[in-house]
Amino acid sequence: MTCSCSGVYEYFGEGGFQSDINGLFGETLFEEEVSYKEPPKIEVSDYYTIPYDSPVERNLSEGEIELYNLMCYYIERYDLSFHFENADEEEVINAYMAVMDDHPEYFWMNKGYRYTKTTLGTHTEIDFVPTSKGDVGEIVAKDAKFKTVVKSVAEEASRWEDIYDKVLYVHDFIVDSTTYDHEAAESDADNDGNDKYFDSRNAYGCLVNGKAVCSGYASAFQCIMKELGIPCGYITGYAVKGGESHAWNYVKLGDYNYQIDVTWDDSSYTSDGGEKTERKSYDYFLITTEEAELTHVIDKDQNIPVCSGLEYNYYIYNGLYFPEYDFEYVAYVIREGVPYGSVSLKFGTQEECQKAYDDLIENDRIFRIDGVNGSISYIKGNNGLTLTFTF
Repeated sequence: MTCSCSGVYEYFGEGGFQSDINGLFGETLFEEEVSYKEPPKIEVSDYYTIPYDSPVERNLSEGEIELYNLMCYYIERYDLSFHFENADEEEVINAYMAVMDDHPEYFWMNKGYRYTKTTLGTHTEIDFVPTSKGDVGEIVAKDAKFKTVVKSVAEEASRWEDIYDKVLYVHDFIVDSTTYDHEAAESDADNDGNDKYFDSRNAYGCLVNGKAVCSGYASAFQCIMKELGIPCGYITGYAVKGGESHAWNYVKLGDYNYQIDVTWDDSSYTSDGGEKTERKSYDYFLITTEEAELTHVIDKDQNIPVCSGLEYNYYIYNGLYFPEYDFEYVAYVIREGVPYGSVSLKFGTQEECQKAYDDLIENDRIFRIDGVNGSISYIKGNNGLTLTFTF
């Protein structure tokens, strides 16, 4: 599967513009004549109401926390540029990256930006312009549609009492209502900000347009988890096989963290006859770090928690997990699944999964199971741990 995440276009250092007026006219020539408008004072509590949003956990400095909150203040008023007084440019960039990581609901922006820095004596000004798509009127209208969908999906998910079922509902909603945008995955974002695939790379494209690449899937999932009050983060990396850039999530349920890849659970396969079939799977639904590392590599310098939760993994939760292959136990589960048309099984290791494949498929032993008649189709999961049979 080819996957493309939103690109980062950074303009700083040589790419920014810095002017020192005093360097031209003397050290204090205009300093007394200039008055500066103080930015609004924003309290930390105005935005950090959920523990996982806390910049303290991201190791942001006190100055970066203030900048983070000020950026949220600007963005939620649909400002498309930010002005800072006496701010350190590195702190501005760090704060902005944290805002983008925490707030996928700001879908009209991405991690690209440009800025100019002006110095006057000991005073500095930074004008920071994030990469965005659309004018204010268009953004406001799209945001209203977006918020309606997020609220609706979260309300439906909230009808379920168990947290597992809430997450499962959101997972299934995104998979069922979204088509993977192969054209967007194969194109590069235009540097002028007019990229026609911009929406497919964010949560709006996934939830409103129903078309997205991995970054859109992951951002949409994070948005709805946030609406539900479930701690969730965004992960970037690449696929072990093929090396394509990729994005997925981690989520905290109870005392444990799990990884989840909604994009790769919205998969397709091609039959021997060349027929392509869309398929919803649960191979990447609430898995451990160890399991994710079979197919995913996380980019460096991300504060991603170790994911060791087992209870809510789809296969474990539904009694479809086998630490070791045992024909009698597997046969029982397959026999129970025949009336439903298909059954998926997961094994403790790739070696155990291969044993099951060799015994059931290569040796045709699956046809000795009551109810399995005629032809069957099967899929071996990309992680080497799962087998799915369709009757």
